[in-house]
Amino acid sequence: MNKDKVNEAAWSLSKSVREVNQAIADSAVAAQERNLKFLQGVFETGVEVLKTQAEDTRALTQELVEQPQKEQGIFQSVADSAVAAQERNVRYTQNVLQSGTELLKSHTESTRTLVQTMIEQTQKQQEAFQMLARESFDAHVEFLYAPFSYYEQTLETAESIARQGVETAQRITRQGIDAAQKATRQEKRAEAVTK
Repeated sequence: MNKDKVNEAAWSLSKSVREVNQAIADSAVAAQERNLKFLQGVFETGVEVLKTQAEDTRALTQELVEQPQKEQGIFQSVADSAVAAQERNVRYTQNVLQSGTELLKSHTESTRTLVQTMIEQTQKQQEAFQMLARESFDAHVEFLYAPFSYYEQTLETAESIARQGVETAQRITRQGIDAAQKATRQEKRAEAVTK
């Protein structure tokens, strides 16, 4: 019975450790996937911003080459291109910050879930350790008391044999007394008949 409880506690402990390790691994994989998705989005958006700025710069350069005499129009084109680039940079920055904030929120929630799982599994592990300790203690106590139990059973057996021996001796003695009394009565009757 103790062996079953010890095995059950060991199995519970092993299962709990495995579940904690699985939760940690799952959390790490999910965090890595979120990080990669975030970085991929940042790079893709960054590349798009850079492409657009390169196209605008190319178009502005071509306009400057084709129309050197129109200074006012050129300055307007440069200003418009700079404003458009600034707007793209602001949108890109906002997108990175928003995605980063969402990533941090996701990491925070994942970490909270992982910590809760670890707390639950720690409680299960403590219960399993307590069961192992209790069963181990009980097994040691039984081992230590085994000789005393053996001597106690031996003493009880000896007492039982002695009691049976006394009872047998008393019964034999009673039978002997009864036989002697019967013989004495028969003798007295035989004497009375012969007289």
